[in-house]
Amino acid sequence: MTKYLFTLIFSITYLISVNAQTWEMLNESPFRSHHSIGFSLNGIGYSVTGDIQSSPSDQFYSYDPVSDLWTKLDDFPGSRRSFSIGDTWNGKAYIGFGADQNSNYLNDLWEFDPDTNTWTELASCPCSGRTHPAFIANQDKIFVGMGGSNNGNLNDWWEYDMATNIWSQKPDFPDLPRHHPYQFSIGDYIYAGLGHGNSINGNLNIFDEWYRYDPQTEVWDQMANIPAEGRVAGTQFSYSDMGYVLSGDGDNHNFMPTGEFWEYDPILDQWNAKPAHPGTSRWAPTSFVIDDYVYFMTGLSQSFAEDLNMYRFYLGEGNPPTSTEELVNDDIFIAPNPAHDKVTIQLKEASATFENVSLFNLNGQLILEKTGLNNNTFTLDIKIIPTGVYYLKVASGDEVISKKIVKQ
Repeated sequence: MTKYLFTLIFSITYLISVNAQTWEMLNESPFRSHHSIGFSLNGIGYSVTGDIQSSPSDQFYSYDPVSDLWTKLDDFPGSRRSFSIGDTWNGKAYIGFGADQNSNYLNDLWEFDPDTNTWTELASCPCSGRTHPAFIANQDKIFVGMGGSNNGNLNDWWEYDMATNIWSQKPDFPDLPRHHPYQFSIGDYIYAGLGHGNSINGNLNIFDEWYRYDPQTEVWDQMANIPAEGRVAGTQFSYSDMGYVLSGDGDNHNFMPTGEFWEYDPILDQWNAKPAHPGTSRWAPTSFVIDDYVYFMTGLSQSFAEDLNMYRFYLGEGNPPTSTEELVNDDIFIAPNPAHDKVTIQLKEASATFENVSLFNLNGQLILEKTGLNNNTFTLDIKIIPTGVYYLKVASGDEVISKKIVKQ
């Protein structure tokens, strides 16, 4: 059998375009939400909290990029919330703030340890509770500012010290108050801006200004504006000394025609356009970076039909690990698919055998499993399971092959 593990696994995807940097569609997200917090640790993606059917949530999922499957985890132990925010530092995730099911503005802070799968509550910020503020981890500190509160938009700025579990107030963000800004860190600096400010003379005020904060000097500097319409409620991340701003609403606080994707170069203080994600822009989506890919999901699109669609984009140099030629080089046959009662699985290479076959639902839950096999061909009886989409994992030697099947 070939040794291209990712070639085999991502044969269930298709390419949106044919150039070197493309958006690939993955399996659908098993949950429909907006304002969820996305992060990645140790090669696994996570999504926690968010708004589901207009209600704050405590749901918590993990995502395995190898199997392209989500797994539901134990619920987040804090208050159900939406409009919260988070980041990662030194192998742990930190989240907090937002609004709970009683519309209370929150100022708490939580730490997630992936090694023990546990959450720990840390010191709450002595600041006003707030929704969708800026929240950036850098150099064993967390910086929080702006956001919406009981008293309207804010522009204050706070620092949390991980070593001492103490908050301290820092110089305010130097522009008008706002909520749902974009933010990330690159090197020793924090970058923040854009977002939604107070209306002026009854008109919307969506910003395109961009700023840099130096934690050492506690000085703010204005940088180059994004060379496009102002925006709010998107997602952002940094990768390989570059920052990225992805999707969101435009300067009329409505969907943009495309899912705009911008790269910020901190050395040149320059913005560069990247390929837009498929469909219209999304309001309050989620993203995380694993290896050289950004994964993009949830949020609401203009049609409200695309918010289960999940994509990834290759950020590295040169061609991504998969290509159109490799994607058609499949080493496993499944027939029929879709199927009513039985599915036959056969390895393309006659001398190859598989040891076990597992079937998972969209939540990553194990539905059926056959172990101790030593076959080239196997028939799986699926007539007892409900109709829907499932994912089949076949183990053969040191490889695992994942394929999508549909039960009718």
